Parts: sequence; C-alpha cells; structure tokens
Amino acid sequence: MSVKRFFLVIAVLVLQACGGSGGGSSVSVASSESSAVAISSSSSSLASSISSSSSKSSVATSLPADFPVGTTDALPVLNLKTDGSAPILSKEDYLKGSFTLADVGGAAVEGTLEVRGRGNSTWGWVKKPFRLKLTNSTSLLGMPKGKNWVLLANYADKTLMRNDIAFMFSRNLGMEYTPRSKYVELTLNGVYQGVYQLVEHIRVDPNRVNIPELKVGDTAADKISGGYLLEVDFRHSKAWCLGNTWESFCVNNENTLLKTDYCIESNHGMQPFCVDTPETLIDNAWAAQRDYITNYINDTEAALFGANFKDVNTGYNAYLDVGSVIDYFLVNELLRNVDGAVSSFYMYKKRNGKLFFGPIWDFDLAMGNAGYDDANNPVGWHIRQKPWFDRLFQDPAFKAQVKARWNTLKSEGKLDYIVQYAQARATWLDAQQQKNYQLWSINDFADWIKHTPLGTYDLEVQALINWQKARIAWLDTELNK
Repeated sequence: MSVKRFFLVIAVLVLQACGGSGGGSSVSVASSESSAVAISSSSSSLASSISSSSSKSSVATSLPADFPVGTTDALPVLNLKTDGSAPILSKEDYLKGSFTLADVGGAAVEGTLEVRGRGNSTWGWVKKPFRLKLTNSTSLLGMPKGKNWVLLANYADKTLMRNDIAFMFSRNLGMEYTPRSKYVELTLNGVYQGVYQLVEHIRVDPNRVNIPELKVGDTAADKISGGYLLEVDFRHSKAWCLGNTWESFCVNNENTLLKTDYCIESNHGMQPFCVDTPETLIDNAWAAQRDYITNYINDTEAALFGANFKDVNTGYNAYLDVGSVIDYFLVNELLRNVDGAVSSFYMYKKRNGKLFFGPIWDFDLAMGNAGYDDANNPVGWHIRQKPWFDRLFQDPAFKAQVKARWNTLKSEGKLDYIVQYAQARATWLDAQQQKNYQLWSINDFADWIKHTPLGTYDLEVQALINWQKARIAWLDTELNK
C-alpha cells in the first residue's frame, strides 16, 4: 500500500470514529501532490488521535457495517468450468458447466450451472462480463439464495468500484431493493481472469424485487394490477435500428428485440418501457395483463403531462411513488450516470400500488467516466433534462421535496460518505487491483468512454474522488437556490 493512501484511510477512520461529516467532504484529495503534503504534514496528529481513541478495535466498531477497512490480502475465489473447457463466445447461448466458490477463511459451495456472456458495450471488451444460472438456488457469500447471478467485469471502470459505490449509496438512501454484491477473484477453466463483482441479478423474488409474481390466469381486478417489473431501454426503440448495422438484433433496419420483448412506447419522449416480468407478456395468453400495464403507463404520462399534473389526487402523485422517484433521481444525478433514465432504468408496479423507481443498475460509466453527453463534466444537469424529470421539476412541490431530501442526506453525512467510502474501498482493493492489472491494461479506453488514460490506479481513484467532490458542490448550490 502506498504511504499516501495509508494516511488517507487513517484519516477516514478517525473522521468516521468521531462522527465527522459536515457540509463538505472530510477527506481532501484535490491533487496527488497537494494531498500528499496535506496528509503527511498532519500524520503525527492523526496518529495521536487514533491512540487517544481507546483502541483500534473501538475505532473499527464505530464504522458503518459496509465500510471497507485496511487492505484485503485475498478475495473469495470463484472457479467456473465449462463442459469440455468450451470458451464462452455468446451472449445468447448458455454453456453447461460447474462452479466452486471458496470464501476467505470460510466454507466453499459448489454446484452445476449454465453460463453465457452478457452486457451491451461491455461485451465488446477483452475482459468479459458473464451471466450465471445455477441449477439449484444457492446462497453465495452470505447473500440470499438464488439461481440467477451476474459477474461484472468493470473493465471500462479502472477503479473497479463505481458500481459498488452506487450500490452503497442506494442502500444508504434506503431504496426498497439494491442488488447485493461481493468482490471475487475469477478463474475460468483454470485460468485467472481478474477481479470481478458477483452481483444479484435483478428479478422478481422475495429477496430481490419483492412484488407478486403474476400468473397467466391473474386477470381478476384484485390481481391484475401487479406485479410488473419494467426497464426503460433505448435499444428497444424502433428508431435504434434505422441504419444500425453493428447490433446483431438489428436486421434490415428492423429491431428484432420487439418480436420477443413487450415494450410500451412513450407519448412524451421517454425511451420505451419494456416489461421484464412477466417475461412472456408479448404472448396472446397475456393480453389482459398487457393491456393493463400499457394503460397504466399511458395514464401515468397523461397525468404527468396534463394540465392538472400538480394535483396530489389526480396528477402524477396518483401513479408514482414520489419518494422512490426522488431517490432514483438523486443517485443518478449525483453520480451523473450516463445511462440514467435511458437504459437499465428499472421500475416496478406493485399490486394495488403505484409505480416505483428502482432498483439502480449499471454505473460503470458514471462519476466522470463517460466521454459523451457531457457526462464527464461535474457541472450541469443530466437526467433532470429527461422528459419525465423535466416535467416533475416544473412542480414547485416536487422541487422542494428534492431539496429537502438532499439537505437531509447532507446533514446526515451521507454525501461525504461517498468520498470516504471510495477512498477506503480503493485501499481495500489495493493488492487485488495490482494483480488484476498485471493481466489487464489500466490504459485501455475507447475514445467515447473517457479522457486520456491517467496511467495508474492511484490517479484513477483520485480523479474519481475529485470529480465527485466537485459534483457534490455544484449540486448543493443548484438544489439550494
């Protein structure tokens, strides 16, 4: 571990132990040189503070449960084996295989599975993400049991932790469901593949998106209203395939995804609302449920864009769970997620309930990591400009609720915690990222993803933290006008 990062994490530990938060970030990382000078000059007082705070264990126990401490010497090891050691070449076709997952200092689990590739642009990178379907529902690394899991490669994110930070912030906001995840070391057919993030696949399940799972016969009034899991996705737009020859699902300008996935076109400029669950809603047997959710989305838009949209009884409040909308907005706007509100934008409709926003997903290009749509700029609105959010902010009551929520999070130290957590996670990953980047390049970026490569893990982490601090400051000013 570098001396600089050692003192940074010690600073975080002391600040957390003392409950320090305030309005600005408690950890200053303005630049590599200034940070080193500032932290080195205060190292004596920091050491004194630690020794006066009773003991190392008392400091650690005062930290939030999800706070990374120290540098991990080892990660859980996930071994995947495909039958016949066949290479994983497809995002559509599963291969049969087996797995073993050994926790650090804990018991191992094993079983059989099917595995395929996954992702959109991420599948084009040399370090591949994967989708796992276990034969038997299994608890992995303390996460609730399930059959469906995702392995995120995080190759475009050279800090390896943007998704992790977003999940952490979502949990701290208290969103109803945030995918759980754990870092693992992956080997595929006996070959080391680097550091991956093992994540719960978003799906309807009592331990995930906890809504009723509709059956084809659920057409009565007391059942047909839920549950539905939807995803807003620009790739399901009819226009996406016009002149598009690089997507396999675009055939002669036709979007073939629409032959198997049921999507609802927006009447007000949003990307299509596609039904994830029930998966076969496009089939004729589901006509009643299909009509119900289509009408609900259309009615929601009519209320939101109607003349009386501010009315708490007949406007958007009658259709949207506003608290979840605000939290979704803050996560995606604060981290400036380039995919926010246009892709991997999940929402779910409860039975006899409203439309909830979430869970969050896909933040590897957030926090200054995307080089398009001005998303690498910490200044300026992003998803607030999308049609639904633009309309919501035309209601002074909604705007006031966003401001109040922001200031509550600030007073609770949850905005500062993003920066503190990021630095601590980088320290925690230090030995493992070194091993990962012995295999993969830390300088491999597409022009559309990021600025000129910075060359080291430390500099990538510092860039993330500096960007996020600037973003917090800008939003604080704007939301409090």
